[in-house]
This record gives sequence, C-alpha cells and structure tokens, in this order.
Amino acid sequence: MKLITKHNFFYIVCVSFTLITTGKLLLEKIDGFTDRYYSENIFTILAISILGTLVLATHYYLRRFPFIPVFIGQYLVTIGIVCLAIRIGREFTDFAPTAYKDMIISVTIPFVIGAIVYYVAFFHEIKKANKLLENMNH
Repeated sequence: MKLITKHNFFYIVCVSFTLITTGKLLLEKIDGFTDRYYSENIFTILAISILGTLVLATHYYLRRFPFIPVFIGQYLVTIGIVCLAIRIGREFTDFAPTAYKDMIISVTIPFVIGAIVYYVAFFHEIKKANKLLENMNH
C-alpha cells in the first residue's frame, strides 16, 4: 500500500514544511530569538521536508523487510545526506562549529514525528484492509 504517491507528494512536502516552519517560529518567539539567517534556514527547512518525504516514500519499496531495520535505515540515510550536505557546504561558506550537532537535532525531531505519523497511518490502512478482507471472506 503506497501512502506517498506522485499525486500527493507535493501536498505532503507543503504540509511538512508548514508545520516545521511554524514550530520553528513558535520556538523562536517563545525564546525571544532573532534568526539572522532566516532566509537560509527557510530554504533548509524546505530541503529537509523534501528529503524526509522522499525517504519515507521508500517504505513502499522496502515493505518486504522488517519495520525496525527499515526505519533505522531511513533515518541513517537522511542523517547521512544532511551530513554530506554540511560537508560540501563548508567548502563554500562558514558554518558554526556545532553545525553537525545542530542539524542532526533539527532533522531528527521532524523526521521522527513525520515517521510516526506516516507509520501510524500505514498500519491503520493495513488494519482496515485486513478487516475488509476478513468481512469479504465471511
């Protein structure tokens, strides 16, 4: 069962982007923090939203493997791509000394929340399909 398709991919990215950006703005408002790299961070959030959605969409192709290794693999791929992007970005601009730690935290929280939402919806759909099959057999 494919939950993320080419028809709803853009919608899911937009919802993810909006929720993450809103969370970022709320935390900054509560903390009284002013982000001097606001525009760069907004584009980073968009890239992370696209990356997270792409990685979670691979579950359909990995469904024959156990859930836990797939989830861990998806997380590691996401973090690996983020770390690679930081490594490449450091060749062109300055990054904070804590860039890796900051980005891992910034990616982990939305990724885990997104994965929970995705997998709860996925297992709900499976349960619904099994119930429908059970009703058809009786």
